[in-house]
Amino acid sequence: MSHRLIMHWNQWLNQSLGQLIVQTEQEVLKTFLSEVYGKHAVLVGVPHQCELLNPLLLACHLLVTPLHHHSCPVKVIESSLHELPLASGSVDLVLLPHTLELVDNPRQLLAEACRIVKPEGHLIVCGFNIYSMWGLKKLFLPIHSSFPVLHSLTSGMVKKWLNLSDFQLVQETTTLYRPPIQNSQVFKKLHFLEWMGHKSRFPWGAVYVLMAKAKVIPLTPIRWRWKQRLAGMPIPTHIPGPSIRNIRNIMK
Repeated sequence: MSHRLIMHWNQWLNQSLGQLIVQTEQEVLKTFLSEVYGKHAVLVGVPHQCELLNPLLLACHLLVTPLHHHSCPVKVIESSLHELPLASGSVDLVLLPHTLELVDNPRQLLAEACRIVKPEGHLIVCGFNIYSMWGLKKLFLPIHSSFPVLHSLTSGMVKKWLNLSDFQLVQETTTLYRPPIQNSQVFKKLHFLEWMGHKSRFPWGAVYVLMAKAKVIPLTPIRWRWKQRLAGMPIPTHIPGPSIRNIRNIMK
């Protein structure tokens, strides 16, 4: 994991296009999390993504990040993203907004996130869709202003990893169909592309959002198998001991 890359990502989110990404994902989370209950929510990312925790109805919010930050509105754990410093099965909801695209081993980080989720808990992954106009960022953005990611992960690959970790996909969507244009006036005029994209339901949005739920593996009862047969062994049908008549005689 490149610390410089994560710092660049945090700074880019403070720019116009970065703020647009955060606002768009925040709107999607409002619809995804309307029926999610619990107490603890963890965001694994950078400080400028703390706004994604605002729509959550869960009481305790926590940010796990490798960056040192003082003015974050939620509790912060400064940690490497190779191993999350949280107990297994202790969190109701984990958010990974583009975090898998910033680390050297995204599958290991996803396994760590799955580890800390409670049974019946939820995990949300946000990523850039390579089959979109944002995926062709070199045609629309200068090199110095392009969004900094290390990996381009398709939603199909992430869904496969979630399935291998015993997580069931609950909801998925793509959003942000407008091209990454810096001019705010032109960007607003292209708002009709959002309406067309959601009506057509084609997966061409710049960002995909996946929501999965931890499966509960049922316990299989163990059936005892006797290794030695009791053939020929008499089995008494009554409990040996004094009869009721003898007990009455003794009591007299």
